[in-house]
Amino acid sequence: MKTTEYTSDIIVVGGGIAGLYAANSAALNYPDAKITLLTADELGSGGCSKKTHGINAAMNKNDSCEAHISDTIAGGIVNNSTLVKILCEGVIDRINELETWGVRFDRDENGFCVGTYGGSSCSRSVHWYDITGLEIVQELVKRSILNGCFIKEHRWVVDLIIDHSECYGVIAFNRETNTIETYRSTATILATGGGACVYPISSISQDKLATGIMIGLNSGVPLIDMEMVQFHPTGVIIPGSPGNGCLLEEEMRTQGGILRNSDGERYMYNYDSRGELATRDIVARSSYMEILSGRGTNNNGVIFDISMLNRLMLKNRFPKTVKRLRSWGVDLLTVNKVEISPTAHFLMGGLMINSVCETPISGLFACGEDAGGIHGGNRLGGNGVAEALVFGHLAGMSAGRMADYTRKPLSNGEGKKIIEFYDVPSKEYSEIDFKIKTLMWSKVGLVRDGVQLNLALHSLNEIQHDLKGRVSTIKTSDRTYSEATIQGLILKHKLELAIAITTSALSRKDSVGAHYRSDTGQCNCKYNIILKKDEGQIQTSLVPHVEPASSKIG
Repeated sequence: MKTTEYTSDIIVVGGGIAGLYAANSAALNYPDAKITLLTADELGSGGCSKKTHGINAAMNKNDSCEAHISDTIAGGIVNNSTLVKILCEGVIDRINELETWGVRFDRDENGFCVGTYGGSSCSRSVHWYDITGLEIVQELVKRSILNGCFIKEHRWVVDLIIDHSECYGVIAFNRETNTIETYRSTATILATGGGACVYPISSISQDKLATGIMIGLNSGVPLIDMEMVQFHPTGVIIPGSPGNGCLLEEEMRTQGGILRNSDGERYMYNYDSRGELATRDIVARSSYMEILSGRGTNNNGVIFDISMLNRLMLKNRFPKTVKRLRSWGVDLLTVNKVEISPTAHFLMGGLMINSVCETPISGLFACGEDAGGIHGGNRLGGNGVAEALVFGHLAGMSAGRMADYTRKPLSNGEGKKIIEFYDVPSKEYSEIDFKIKTLMWSKVGLVRDGVQLNLALHSLNEIQHDLKGRVSTIKTSDRTYSEATIQGLILKHKLELAIAITTSALSRKDSVGAHYRSDTGQCNCKYNIILKKDEGQIQTSLVPHVEPASSKIG
């Protein structure tokens, strides 16, 4: 029986803010285009977008785009300045557009109510209580349906359709029917997210698996700065709870929350003159250093002292956070101290894009966490949703232009495409997954050195070598698959992602942003780590600070 096939002008992979905004921008500006959005879960329910809080944007008179740009580059160090400029200027238009669509933001007589995140020189995080992401997702979901986008839920994309360095769509597993589907298109947008999935303590949702990054790499797209993994400073420790690792809003630190070690000492000023208002990389690493030095709690955490915070403010400003943590046994309105730990949160690296979200593969675009280069070595709090909005819009517009003007013929190839996966039972999958995550946390985490990185890479390569005899294949023409196939492919992607992060970390010998080498010093040299796959082998190169051109990139 032939594999089910669909054709569209534009395929969007990912149902978070970046993917939803891409689909809506394409639909609004290119109304004749047929747009299909694939999401691994139910539309609007998966991913982390709905959990996000604030959006950095210079919306008020006491702020400016120039200040936003300066703060972002100062925090990220090796950011692409062209992409940073696009981010900081473009987010203003996106906020204004969202308001015209009915998305609500807190305002007072002075304009937008704004919160402050670490690394920002002034308050600029616009919000709607602490459910900004949910407010945006709900509106974008509604509009994507009204704008005529075809929604395919419970589709897990497993590969790209590539012919002569051009992308013609994707291969997906339909998790409702256990069948393979082919989606052919003129333009394809990747917006799947999930680079923190190879760490045991993580704030991300379980359906975020860095799928877009890995299928892009395996199709020939270079990756940039994969060593730059962000650890959020304030993940709540709730052992045995599904809430373990969930985030306390960063703004609680700017409101007066204090970090203390197990001796009760306020330690942040020992590491940075900004104290708790330093950037995420510095705050998270400082807490980790306290834990390593034996001044952590019994659960390998530190203490977040919120005794100075006004409880009425907490109740009114962070109602969702208060309710969520109360359901897990932590009542922010009554306790004075919360046990926290750094938690893997975001991947600053990703697929290389230019200023209009093109990758080097013609017809393939990337946005959101799938794209690298925007945040450099450290993403400022509040810049994540800003990135999703701005580059989601750009990806949708670029894909729309290609579909509208190019109308290239859809490839008829790939009928016998082979997809490889590891054939392992569930118990063994869990054991290997645990081993990968343990290696990454202990040797490729917040503090790194050459010896530990080499040991990690050796161990990861050993795991990969041991699994070579367990590789199975499935043809897209076979039509059906099993859940074990997906599990085996997830394991393969996770292992390859861990190897990519570790390889890049070994290549960067100095400390920059979230990449901290305890065996080397800081370096003022600005360069980027570019990672490619050649005949199945990962290769890295150091290049001068990358500034992609506005059209194609090589």
